[in-house]
Amino acid sequence: MEVFDTHIHSEGKSVEDLERMAEEGIKRAVTCAFYPIEPKFPETLIDLFRKLATFEIERGKSVGMELYPAIGIHPRCIPPKYERVVESLEEIECVAFGEIGLETASDLEIEVLKEQLKLAKRLDKPCIIHTPRRNKVEVTEKTLRILQEVGFPESLAVVDHATKDTAKMILNAGYYAGLTVQVGKLSAKEVYEIVSEFGFERFVLNSDTGFDKADMFATAKTVRFLEEKGIDKSDVERLAVKNALRLFKL
Repeated sequence: MEVFDTHIHSEGKSVEDLERMAEEGIKRAVTCAFYPIEPKFPETLIDLFRKLATFEIERGKSVGMELYPAIGIHPRCIPPKYERVVESLEEIECVAFGEIGLETASDLEIEVLKEQLKLAKRLDKPCIIHTPRRNKVEVTEKTLRILQEVGFPESLAVVDHATKDTAKMILNAGYYAGLTVQVGKLSAKEVYEIVSEFGFERFVLNSDTGFDKADMFATAKTVRFLEEKGIDKSDVERLAVKNALRLFKL
């Protein structure tokens, strides 16, 4: 079955890695903006966005993978004069703003997130919203409050890196929940348990593979695990591809 990985960092993968992912059935992926060190200049991120929207797309096509760029200011990548970066988001073609969100939920992070959400709302642009490993429940609750304060449309946001503890609150708020299958996040078994409890309607699947050591085939393996568990093919397809196509308006 074809798989849509809704959150990777393709810059951290070689073209041979991308080719192997495509051979495993991961034919589509959203490649999210992330800079592995704190940028000193807003232009650093703007050039990163340009690279994702051009060079990375072509790298994917060369090996049979459709890469869709997501651009935005990750909470660990906020540069000085970040307002210039927010202005650039209107200038570069992308399927989503991402990944954006909160890490420590500092005042600056909240300010930057709100500015990006307000712009995304005006542009009718989907958003991929990061939640951290530490204080996940607390920060997820704060993220959902911010989404509601901004009046952000439910159909345009995926709150990512959801867990058993946060999936219910995300769904109850009406947003999509991103299930990240990776060591230290979710296993295929945990994904099975979550969708068995909450259904398949508003979940998308991703691996967050990129710069660090990670299983770049995690989404394809999870789909096969669900099939082996006897999950109905139509439900697996929703999680594997169809929900993502709806979310990103593809």
